[in-house]
Amino acid sequence: MKKIILTALIVSLLSGCVTRKVRVLPQAINITPMTDIAIKNLNCRMVDSYTIEDVHPNNVDRILKNQTYASGGNRYHIATVLDTSRGRPSSVVAELYDCQVAKISLEAEKVKLLPGANEVQPISFAEVENNECKVIGNKVVSESQKGSLFDELSNQVYMAGGNRYHVTNIIESEGQTPTSVSADIYRCKHRSVAFN
Repeated sequence: MKKIILTALIVSLLSGCVTRKVRVLPQAINITPMTDIAIKNLNCRMVDSYTIEDVHPNNVDRILKNQTYASGGNRYHIATVLDTSRGRPSSVVAELYDCQVAKISLEAEKVKLLPGANEVQPISFAEVENNECKVIGNKVVSESQKGSLFDELSNQVYMAGGNRYHVTNIIESEGQTPTSVSADIYRCKHRSVAFN
């Protein structure tokens, strides 16, 4: 009898301590709160306001994310805290905002050669015969911006300590233009020619 009472007591304690969490919609996961300063400085428009009353503090942010998504916004701000539970808000008035995402210019994304990477070139058979070259690695490179594959490859070869490369495999391409390649990285020592 003692085991049954003890088990019932433990089950009632455990079930009474669990607060059911509100499920956040997958589309609302990236919705974030914002501060007063962000409201003033960002290009945001208020789409709705929403009041939450008497919920567990763990669910306040979850409910606001879902409601912001449902209202067509992407940020929210808790304007007024009406009540707290254990020092955390349980009843709030929130403002829901739609903030325009800043567009990044293509110039900022343009891949530039590292200093020294401009000396990196494809290896030729004549160089293999006239120079001491050894393979120091292999690299798979994909372009992050259209037309930047070989600049990115040169940067990767230079950072690996090489000065020549040989494309061994074209992994992806758009028509005739490769967009992803596998390349061997070479380090070649140039022999000086002695003229008599």
